[in-house]
Amino acid sequence: MIKEEKLIKRVQAGDDEALEKLFHLYEPLVNSIVNQFYLHHYDRKDWDQEAMIMCYEAALVFSPEKGKFSSLYKTKLTNHARTLVRYNMARRRQVYSQSIPWNQANIQGVNEPRRSELAIPVDEIYNNFVNSLSHVELIALLTIIGEISTEYAIDHMNIEAMKLVRARSRTLQKMRNILF
Repeated sequence: MIKEEKLIKRVQAGDDEALEKLFHLYEPLVNSIVNQFYLHHYDRKDWDQEAMIMCYEAALVFSPEKGKFSSLYKTKLTNHARTLVRYNMARRRQVYSQSIPWNQANIQGVNEPRRSELAIPVDEIYNNFVNSLSHVELIALLTIIGEISTEYAIDHMNIEAMKLVRARSRTLQKMRNILF
């Protein structure tokens, strides 16, 4: 603990290297706290930066008569992480507090959303689509529309599982290109 006290005094004097050493001394504590919280846009470097700032603030206000540095640092870091999560959640809820139900909206000239018009597979389009498929893609189409099960295609038609998955993907892509 003597090393810790010297580092804290050096940090209070403005020594950046001492701050980094003090931070690395408490890295296991930082890891345990950071693993308890999740913020969508924060990566490990962001958490380390926040923890370093809290380490600096804790070192500036630390007094050995009031307790241990580890307790102060843990409390400051935990409270700061909670504040960050609270702020993030408040921003996400802000949209809900400003919205009103659709049936209460008094908007002139706005209609309810309509479905997009899709191409209806007439005989010629459908025949061109089916004729463009390979044998494996035809079997994949049958599994997509539910005529045969995937297990049946794999077991009884001797098609490898990955080959069928890739064929289904190609078939769906061709279907999208032709119909939509």
